[in-house]
Amino acid sequence: MELLKCEVLSDLIEGFPFGYMVLIRGDLGMGKTLLVKLLAKSVLNNYPLLYVTFDDNPESVVDDLKNFSDRLFIIDGFTISDQRKVKSPNVIDFITELDPGQVINKVGQVVYSKGVRGLIIDSINDLLVNVDPRGLIAMLKQLKALSRSRNLVSFIVAHVTTEDVDNLLNTVEYVFDGVIEMEFDENMANIGIPVRRLRIKRMKGISHSMNWFYFTTAKGTIVPIDINEIKNMLKNTLESLGVQIQGG
Repeated sequence: MELLKCEVLSDLIEGFPFGYMVLIRGDLGMGKTLLVKLLAKSVLNNYPLLYVTFDDNPESVVDDLKNFSDRLFIIDGFTISDQRKVKSPNVIDFITELDPGQVINKVGQVVYSKGVRGLIIDSINDLLVNVDPRGLIAMLKQLKALSRSRNLVSFIVAHVTTEDVDNLLNTVEYVFDGVIEMEFDENMANIGIPVRRLRIKRMKGISHSMNWFYFTTAKGTIVPIDINEIKNMLKNTLESLGVQIQGG
């Protein structure tokens, strides 16, 4: 089985199988777009990649992946309501309406014509809130079938912005071969320390760790942090101030 290896996630999983479709879900500001751009670079090291951008200006995607511009193809869904579309040689098509059929047709055309081996859609939130759930599930199943037939590794991003979106994602999650969750550590957030973490919730047929991976971001990458070290430092600081920690 051919695997896409990603160095920043190497402690969690050996790699992501080509032919799989993976959901990356979490609250806003968790680093999901940074993660998919790191995954994009892993694909682009060896293969062409299609990046469907709804949330990010295509110019930003091109700038972040500029070292691979000869292998990068973009479908622009960001400027769907803006007539001043970005003129970039990497942008080879545009989404003109939030229609699952159009998304499938345009993605399929690029996949077949350009021989891409990686697909990123960042994100599907515009579709989540504007498309009938049955149409959304049909689109996802077609994307999964395309991933299988063309041996693509596909990453689909979704931002959990409301309880309704969260519930909808729970409903469609079964379509995906794997799921990556990203969130703040609730216990640390409750004391005013925002610590981000991610885990591979599910990856069908692939050995992986389900442990939480704590991280921060720096210089355009994901950097692991030792959560136990942070907790011990906090405990020592509080005790030095005369605050007794339960169980300490």
